[in-house]
Amino acid sequence: MAGEIVVGVGGGGSGFEAARMGARWAQLTNVALVLVFGYEASPMGPRGGPLEERISAVGDEAIEQIRTELLMTYPGLTIEVELVAQRPADALMNVAQARSAELIAVGHGGQGPLRAALLGSITYEIVHRATLPVLVVPNEAD
Repeated sequence: MAGEIVVGVGGGGSGFEAARMGARWAQLTNVALVLVFGYEASPMGPRGGPLEERISAVGDEAIEQIRTELLMTYPGLTIEVELVAQRPADALMNVAQARSAELIAVGHGGQGPLRAALLGSITYEIVHRATLPVLVVPNEAD
């Protein structure tokens, strides 16, 4: 469905806030919300194995947690899930392009300048590479 809202979801924090905001927009505009968890176990190692399985399990848990919350808040909302074995920024960009998304929502990824520099690289990359609007959502706790 064209016009979907794609959200990058990690293990909580500002990614969950981005999902909440994305759900509000999706509900208001009557489009589907696509929750995306992109992961790469090791960019230099072999694919598969226990590390990749554990990372995938973390993604499953995070997605299910926020999906359950969103469905309670927005019972009629269509929520789709994509776990993508790619770098998170690439996963978000590829899913958004493949689905002709209207918007990408991401968390800001850090608290303070040092953490933002270390943890906000996915958001930074999305903002600078995206060819569609990007909504950057801070964590309420920040």
